[in-house]
Amino acid sequence: MTLTRSAFLTGFLGAPLMARAASGQTLPLVRIGCNATDLYLQPYIAQDNGFFERAGLSATIEPFANGAANAQAVIAGAVDTGPADMIQIANAYNRGIPLAFFAGSGVYTSRQPTILLCVAKNSTLKSPKELEGGTIALVALKSLTEAGMREWLRQNGVDATRVRLFELPYAEMSAALARGTVTAAFIGEPFLTAAKADVRIIGSPNDSIASTFYLSAWFARREWIAGNAVTLRKLRQAFYDSARWANAHHADTAATLAKYAKVEPELTRTMNRIGYATALDPKLMQPVLDIALRYGLIEKAVTAQELIGDVS
Repeated sequence: MTLTRSAFLTGFLGAPLMARAASGQTLPLVRIGCNATDLYLQPYIAQDNGFFERAGLSATIEPFANGAANAQAVIAGAVDTGPADMIQIANAYNRGIPLAFFAGSGVYTSRQPTILLCVAKNSTLKSPKELEGGTIALVALKSLTEAGMREWLRQNGVDATRVRLFELPYAEMSAALARGTVTAAFIGEPFLTAAKADVRIIGSPNDSIASTFYLSAWFARREWIAGNAVTLRKLRQAFYDSARWANAHHADTAATLAKYAKVEPELTRTMNRIGYATALDPKLMQPVLDIALRYGLIEKAVTAQELIGDVS
């Protein structure tokens, strides 16, 4: 995603926020922007299970449709923090936009992939090379999804100049495969599990980035990080305590996901689930930055350490 200063600053100062008061106390308030997907479920888990209050915080959660809108809201000051992938914040950094990460969030692991490359169940495609001349659906271009796909194509000897990448919402991918509108689709959960009777898995492109890496991390304006050291420590505690609990209680968090994402409980119980970080490790950030640079998804090289705020 390309981030511009003017785009960030448009239209978000008036976003409505509903305060969630801590009972009987005046606690520091943190305004969190995110959407109710498995990748970004941490604030909802923390809210429903009391992790914010235990850390000494009050929190509000403002839903946004996508990462771009969330980033714009953070820059505009409508919310204090949100989740983003490494490419989004690297592009902001390279343009002088003062954003920085302060805590890890969603973790990808090849042991339990939550997004896979699929073809229609009746497709005759047998090897990656046969994708040449075809179209692959991605949920977002110029993104982490595209970085993984391009690297997977390269590693499998596919001439990427002969493959068209097409942006399509997850919810429409299975039908597009059935119609033959696209040759393959990089489908994420819960749509992957919902489509399992109609598709065949042919690859795991995210594995071409690394076996484990951050899909997202929590970021804020650098001035907010610098000016709210005590609140930030409490927020990181709430995020990491909720992450440890969530990683050990997938059945419980499946119910939370069904509640907020409006997804059938049976689907959330059976789908592959995201794990959540309990630290911010630059080594789990850098592989994404390196692959993104290779394919021109960030304009110039940046190290993971440069993207981390001073959280001492």
